Parts: sequence; structure tokens; C-alpha cells
Amino acid sequence: MRSPNGSREFALDESFDPIKRFSARKMTRKEKVMKKEIDTYHVSEVDDTAVIYFGETALPILTSLELPDAECDGLMFKQRVVRTQKGQCLLLVRWKPDRYMRRTAPPSSQKWFVEKRLFPPDTDRFFHRLEKTIAETEEEDAA
Repeated sequence: MRSPNGSREFALDESFDPIKRFSARKMTRKEKVMKKEIDTYHVSEVDDTAVIYFGETALPILTSLELPDAECDGLMFKQRVVRTQKGQCLLLVRWKPDRYMRRTAPPSSQKWFVEKRLFPPDTDRFFHRLEKTIAETEEEDAA
């Protein structure tokens, strides 16, 4: 539905679940779709640490990489690939509502969730390739 100013309007209620609406493109040969909501995603710029909490389980993050925003089912999503201390590669996603939707969106709808676990054969090479692709995309957008 379009509003008078031309932007899309969605009827948001407590049943709105961005986790179910998002579908990521394939990034590695072997992947496991998880669609698991993160309880807390703690990032500290003071001591340069990041930790994901699932209930009592804590996953410290070694490396994270911001991917370009993705559009899926008419919604924009922030994407981030992280590597944990245990060596897991995870694709984290969060719904990024339009400015006019932020106040009406249920608070739980904007939480980070694990879309999928990635199993690259060489994690270092995978992250290096992603960094190179992101840099090239940024250069093209700037030109």
C-alpha cells in the first residue's frame, strides 16, 4: 500500500516477524539456515570486543564484516558476517525500518538474528574475498 507521499506502508502489529520475511542469497557451498533470534548483541568500542548471547550461551566475536543492505519482501535489512572464537561463521541480520516506521514497529522486530551458519572451506580466504567485494562495490557507488 502506498501513502500520499509515495512511500510504502505496512500494517505492523505484534505478529509482524521480519525473521520469516528475510531470505539471504547463497554465500558458501554449505550453509545451515537457523533463523534464530539473538537475546543480546553486546558491542564495546572501549575494549574493542563483541559478544552474542543466546540465553546463557555466550559467543565472543573475533571478526565482523558489514555487508551491503539487502532488500527482501519490500523491507530493508542490515547484514553482518561474523566469525566467533569457536570458529563459527554466522550471517547476522536486522530489519532496518524506514524512518516513518520506526516508532510504530514492535521493539522485538528490530533485534539481530542469525539467518544462517556458513561453512566456508577457508575462513580467512572467505573474509578476504568478502572485503574485496565490498570495497569494489563501494568504489562503484562512489563513481
